[in-house]
Amino acid sequence: MMIPSKKKSRKKSENLLFNRYLPGLIACTLLTLLFAGCATTGPNRMIFHGGDIVTMNDTPAGVVEALFVENGKIVSTGTKEEILKRKTVDTRMIDLQGKTLMPGFIAVHTHPDISAYLHGYVDLSGFTYRTKEEVWAKLRQTVSQVPKGQWIFCRGFDPILIPGLTAPDIGFLDAIAPDHPVLILAQSIHSAWANSMAFKKMGVTATTPDPAPGSYFEKDGRGNLTGFIVETAAVKMMSEDVLKVFDIKDNILKVNEEYLGNGFTSITTLGLMNGKALILYEYLSTAHPKLISRTLSAAGLLPRKKPTARHFMYLLHSTPDLFPKQIENGDDFFKICGMKIWYDGSPYTGSMYIREPYLNSELMLQGLKIPANHCGQTVIGRQEFFDAVKKYHELGWQVSVHSQGDRSTQEVLEVFDRIQSESPTKHLRHRIEHGVLLPPELLGKMQRLGITPSFHINHLYYYGKALRNDILGAERAEKMLPVGSTGKADLYYSLHADAPMYPEEPLSLLQTAVTRKTREGEIIGLHEAISVTDGLKALTLHAAWQINMEKKIGSIEPGKYADLIILNRNPLKVKPESLREIQVMSTFVNGEEVWIRER
Repeated sequence: MMIPSKKKSRKKSENLLFNRYLPGLIACTLLTLLFAGCATTGPNRMIFHGGDIVTMNDTPAGVVEALFVENGKIVSTGTKEEILKRKTVDTRMIDLQGKTLMPGFIAVHTHPDISAYLHGYVDLSGFTYRTKEEVWAKLRQTVSQVPKGQWIFCRGFDPILIPGLTAPDIGFLDAIAPDHPVLILAQSIHSAWANSMAFKKMGVTATTPDPAPGSYFEKDGRGNLTGFIVETAAVKMMSEDVLKVFDIKDNILKVNEEYLGNGFTSITTLGLMNGKALILYEYLSTAHPKLISRTLSAAGLLPRKKPTARHFMYLLHSTPDLFPKQIENGDDFFKICGMKIWYDGSPYTGSMYIREPYLNSELMLQGLKIPANHCGQTVIGRQEFFDAVKKYHELGWQVSVHSQGDRSTQEVLEVFDRIQSESPTKHLRHRIEHGVLLPPELLGKMQRLGITPSFHINHLYYYGKALRNDILGAERAEKMLPVGSTGKADLYYSLHADAPMYPEEPLSLLQTAVTRKTREGEIIGLHEAISVTDGLKALTLHAAWQINMEKKIGSIEPGKYADLIILNRNPLKVKPESLREIQVMSTFVNGEEVWIRER
C-alpha cells in the first residue's frame, strides 16, 4: 500500500502558541511531553549478544546471534564473531546471559490520558475485589474519609467479574453518600452511575438533552434521573471536574513507567479525550526548544534527558480544530496519524450494535439493566459518520473506527466502500477497532478495501464466559474475535488491551490469542487460535504497519531504530500456557535503556 507523500512541517509563532494554549496545559499535554522524548547526543554504541534474538522478520531462528547499535539505530546483525569485530573502546557490551532480545511491543490502541486521570480514582474493580459486599464497603469507607462536599470518583465497577453485583440506582448512592458528589465509572468506561449531588454539581437535570445519539442520562417512567449514564459523550460531561480535583503529574509518571515496564516502546493514543491539548501537536511540529522549555517550566517539570516511548495519536472527529493542516507532522517520537470515530459502543452497556438481540439473561436484564430483546444501536448518525469519514479520507488521513458488533461493522464497511469507490484517494490503511463480532464473511471485503482490524482480544480472557453464557450465547461466542480467520484472509491485524479497560500486558494478549482460554480456563473458538509467531508479529511488526512505521520499528534489522526489549524467557520456546509468566527485564528506546527491572 502507498504511504502519503512527505512534506516539511510549517513554522508557527512561539508566542501565539504559548499564550493561546497554556491554559489548556493539563493531563494529556503533560503526558505527551513526557512521552515525546529528546534525542541524546554523542556516540552511543552497543553490542547485544549471548542469548536468543527474535528478529520478527523472515530471518531464520538462530541466524542472528548478535547486533550492533549506534546512535539509536541498528547498524548490523549477524554472527557473534562478525558483530564483535565492530567493538571499540566505548562500545557497551550487553551480554544477554541466555535471555531473549526482541523488538519492543507496540500498544497500537491505548489511552494513556485516561489512564493518568483514573490513577486518582477509587478502585472498585473486579481485579481487586471478589464480592459485592467488598465493593460497597470500599465506597462507604471512602465516603467516611473524604470531607463533605468533595468529589468521590470511582472506577472499575463490574457486575460481570463480581457475581451478584448489580447496577446501583440514584437512591442507593444517595443513601451511601448524601453529602458527596459521587461518580462511578464502569470497567468498560462506556457507562457510569452518579448520585443526586453529582448531577447537581454538573448541572445535569431530567431535562438535559442527550449529548449524542445512543448516549444519554437514563430516566425512569416518571421522567426522573435513575443515576445511570450511558456511553462516552454523557460520561465525559459528568467527569469534567476530574482535573480540578486531582494533581495528576505523579500519575503521568506512573503511566509512563507502566508502559515501559511492560515492554512497550511505542504507544498509540486512540482518540485524544481532551480537546484543549492542541499544543501537543503544535509544539512538537515546530520543535521549538524555547517553547518546549517554557511549557515544561510552566508545568513544573523538567525535560527528560532520555527518550521514553514513541507516541502516535489519533484525534477525535469531534475536534476538527485540533488537526494539523498536513498529514506529515511531528517526528518519529510524536506524530498525529489520523482520525478516531465511534460507530457503536460496548457489549457491557448493550450499545454494541448487533444483528440478533442480546440474551435476555439475569445479568443483562437485572445486572446491566439492558432492555429485553435489545440489539444495541449506533452512537453516531449514519450521515454524520459518512460525512466525517469522507472528509478525512479525502484529506488523506487514516481513519480508525470503533466497531464491535457484526451489524456495526457491516454498515461501517458499506460506508467505506461507497466513499472509496467514488474517491481517487486509496491505500490509507484505515482500521476497524476491537472487532468482537467481526463477521468472517466480511474479511474479503476488508482486504479489497485495504482495511485491517485491531482485536480487543482480552474480551475473551476476562469476559469470555459471560459473553458466551449471558450476553451473546454459545454460537456467537465461538465466532467472536476471528483472529485466525483474519490471518488466513491475508490481512494484517494487531492485538490491543485498550488500557485502562484492561491491563496493558502484551504477553497476556499473546497468550489469549494463542490459547483462546478464558481466565477460568475454558476454551472458546479454538479454530480462531493463532501461532505464537503470528501473535508476536501482531504486537510488533504488523502493529507498526498499521501506523505506517514498519520501515522504522517493529523488527530487528539494519536501518531501524533500536527499540528493543529483553525478556527472561523466549516466547517461542515456552508452553503457550506460560506466556503470561514471561517478564520484561529491560526496555530500550532509540538505543537508550529507559527501564530496567529491579533485581
